[in-house]
Amino acid sequence: MAEDTREVKRTEKVRGQDITGKVMVLAKTHPQQLILFQTFLPEEDPDDQYSNTIELYDAIPKHFSNPKQMDAMREGGKYLPILERVFRHRQETYTVQIHPARIKDRHGDEKEYYPTPREELLEDALRKIACDRLNGIYLDNMAGVQFTLYELHKELKRRGHDIKFWSLIESLTICHHAGLTLCNASGHVVLKSPIFPILLLSSRQDWVRQPKEARCYVQFNPLITHCISQLSYRQFNYGACMAYTHRLTRWFHKRLAHNYTQAGVINPYSIKMSTILRDSGTYQSPRPHDNVRRIDEALDELKADNVLQSTTAEVQRGPRNSIVDVKYTLYPTLEFIHEVKKANRRMSKLCELLPRNVGDVNGSRSSS
Repeated sequence: MAEDTREVKRTEKVRGQDITGKVMVLAKTHPQQLILFQTFLPEEDPDDQYSNTIELYDAIPKHFSNPKQMDAMREGGKYLPILERVFRHRQETYTVQIHPARIKDRHGDEKEYYPTPREELLEDALRKIACDRLNGIYLDNMAGVQFTLYELHKELKRRGHDIKFWSLIESLTICHHAGLTLCNASGHVVLKSPIFPILLLSSRQDWVRQPKEARCYVQFNPLITHCISQLSYRQFNYGACMAYTHRLTRWFHKRLAHNYTQAGVINPYSIKMSTILRDSGTYQSPRPHDNVRRIDEALDELKADNVLQSTTAEVQRGPRNSIVDVKYTLYPTLEFIHEVKKANRRMSKLCELLPRNVGDVNGSRSSS
């Protein structure tokens, strides 16, 4: 019998413990799609300024921005109801149910939490860390990131968000337990998953004794893996976005970077106040003037960062001159237009490197 000399490829295995102490063994790969996800243009620019927005997933209003309101909603000071929100993306209507995470704090007290802007910052930082080819990996064919708590803390701190280790662990745990159920207009379930389906954490002894070496792992939401495989993500200026004071400013920047692919001096972007409040998940004050003020703060921050050159506001009024809605028209700067064109060139180049049906990755200039 002739000897079979064909090479047998071995799959690397990764072993770790989840937060309950259960040992998990996962198969590690690094597909070409992930390598493209980690490649930014132009190549002469510093990579640490760029990350990726994610089609559909980033449009889900999954974060709760008012801690006082969250406290008031807790039954018996502990338990929260399932939160339901309706939003639109690419002219389609979706409903998301946000299942709160029930966790124990460092004092052993049990309480439920919705994901907050802190969890949003943490996830953005982890996605940026995943853009490093040593950290972004696939385990069991799902995209994720390996990291240390020291790396995560350092990345957030250098971006202006000094979140302590215990808070990082709490935030990671909330993302692991908080569930999302996403349905389209016909009621079909598009997604049913935690924000982080898998969380492998080093023991407290490990990260206290060797914080720079104790490895952790997060599996990203399945929509992120799908987006990477379909090339339906967009390059954006992560460094600028993380530096903003207001969470709504970060939402605006990501939305413009992902949807406003035809940015130009003669092509302004139009959006209504009602759309902003609905799709961002921002707290809606019963006083319309407070909502206008919050939006104006975000737009002013975008102007100060040279993303927007100017804006106009067309106010729709009702009885007794009350504010019913406001239509904003946003005019981008040449600098932001240049950023969008770089992202467009990058997408064209990535599609050439990995020819496939990437779906509709183009957006419109307006949102209603």
